[in-house]
Amino acid sequence: MLHGSRGMPLFILDNFRSAFNVGSVFRSAEAVSPAGIMLTGICCRPGNRKLGRTARGTHALVPWMYFPLVSDAIGWARSSGRMIVAVENAPSAVPIWDIDFDSPPAFILGSEADGLDEEVVSSADECVFFPQSGIRTSINVASAASLAAFEIQRRRIDGTY
Repeated sequence: MLHGSRGMPLFILDNFRSAFNVGSVFRSAEAVSPAGIMLTGICCRPGNRKLGRTARGTHALVPWMYFPLVSDAIGWARSSGRMIVAVENAPSAVPIWDIDFDSPPAFILGSEADGLDEEVVSSADECVFFPQSGIRTSINVASAASLAAFEIQRRRIDGTY
């Protein structure tokens, strides 16, 4: 479903347990159209009632693909010329505004419970986080996707993407 999508940014969702979070990411991706979604592992897919209710129809507008393994989704994104960007509060992470998108980004987001596997983070071209002032330094994964979408749109508007 992502044919002809070489220049669009992607959101790779790694084993999201919540259909509501998947649906929310579809809404964020549609808000910065063109953008696509790659679902992996246990992520529900369009056709799921909870996803559809949260996505509010955007699941029919945003191109998406499913891969059983996140490594396969990463391989596909990389082979299509995308920069792999892990979104994770990892020691190697830098604020999202400190990186240049040399090519269209493919943001990898992990499940609420487990985040991203270390192997996934180390395979990424960049690892980013969103600076926070709260004690927990943890935001909902769908909110993290929205922040990444905002950064895409901000750069489109100011001409740096």
